[in-house]
Amino acid sequence: MPSVDDNTGAPHSQSVESQADLEGLVAKLDEGELTSVEQRKLSQLLHNTPSVVMSVTRQQLHVGPMPPPELLNQYDNETRAVIVGMASKEQEHYHSMQRSGLAGAIAKDRRGQWLGGCIAVTGLVVAGVIAPYSPAAAAIIGTLDLFGMVALFVAPRILEARQNSQEKNRTKEEYQ
Repeated sequence: MPSVDDNTGAPHSQSVESQADLEGLVAKLDEGELTSVEQRKLSQLLHNTPSVVMSVTRQQLHVGPMPPPELLNQYDNETRAVIVGMASKEQEHYHSMQRSGLAGAIAKDRRGQWLGGCIAVTGLVVAGVIAPYSPAAAAIIGTLDLFGMVALFVAPRILEARQNSQEKNRTKEEYQ
């Protein structure tokens, strides 16, 4: 069984011969020495030869307020100054928002710690005041107070870790 050219489906030997003929005719075409018979043969070969189209694509991704340097250099000096100024203001705004968000989170944590400490001390004082009259009630109040404090500090961390793991799982599922 003769081998077959993958591109044309023609027998391989014919494909090689027609390729050689095509190259010879193109060389004569370049020199301007094609006869009318050779022109018809070239036309026939070109119609029978599968065409190959090549395409080059360049994709460029730009993220953020600053364009890439090549694009920025295409603007005039005044426009470049405006673009750089906008990017600088955007960065300042982003940093100030990060600072205020962090300061708010720290203040919230500090308030919670002060409140939790006050509640814990109050519970222990109440347990101490009640202890001479009812040791069982004082023990219950003291135990609940201590367990409450542990839960107050441990539970949010457990919930936060659980929420973070769920977000990571969601992110992984979105990318798959």
